[in-house]
Amino acid sequence: MSTEQLQQYQTTADTRSIEIGDIVTSRKGAQYTVTGIISGRHAGFILSRGNGKTVRISHRMCLSTLKRLQGGESLAIQQNASKGGISYTVAIETGVLYALEGHWTLDIKARCYTGKV
Repeated sequence: MSTEQLQQYQTTADTRSIEIGDIVTSRKGAQYTVTGIISGRHAGFILSRGNGKTVRISHRMCLSTLKRLQGGESLAIQQNASKGGISYTVAIETGVLYALEGHWTLDIKARCYTGKV
């Protein structure tokens, strides 16, 4: 795999390209930086928080969230998948939504994300 391929991650044709150095901002303004790209069987990317902690956003989570949105499911803000959301961890939720940009809208009154039709 070339250096260029390791610097960029694209989940599917339906999702955005993600590159090392991208700045990801949560709905309340917290900022995270893409610091790593994971290829192969466990594909995904790494987000780093300002305090130095990191979270891994998996390819699988992005695809399953996209499928749920396309199926008409509303995803609760900051809730685990078992409770109808993406993840309780804001950084993970933010990273998945960043990868799926253009495929969702935020309904602040209902406190959920819905798929765009």
